[in-house]
Amino acid sequence: MRPVDSKGGPVPALKERGDDLRTGHLNELIKNVVDEYPSQVYFIEGPREWCNSAKISSSLSYRWDGVHVYKPGAKLILETIADDLLAIPVRSRK
Repeated sequence: MRPVDSKGGPVPALKERGDDLRTGHLNELIKNVVDEYPSQVYFIEGPREWCNSAKISSSLSYRWDGVHVYKPGAKLILETIADDLLAIPVRSRK
C-alpha cells in the first residue's frame, strides 16, 4: 500500500498504511490465529502483483487512493483468491 492524497477521499493519506513492516506484522498476527485454530480460520494470500509489479502496485486505477481497491483491483483480488475461497470446507451448522 502506498497511500496518496486523493480528491474526494474521506481522510488524508495516512503514512503508516504504507509501512510494509506494519502490514507484515498484521499478517503475522492473523497467521498466528490460523495456527491456533487451523480448522476454523484460514489465511488466503492476496495478489502477488501488489508487491512485484510496479505497474500495478503504483497504479491509482487499482487502488484509487493507494490503499482502497477500485474495480481493477477488486477484479485482481477476486481472480487471485476465488479458488482458495472455494476450497475452504463448508461445515453444516447444528
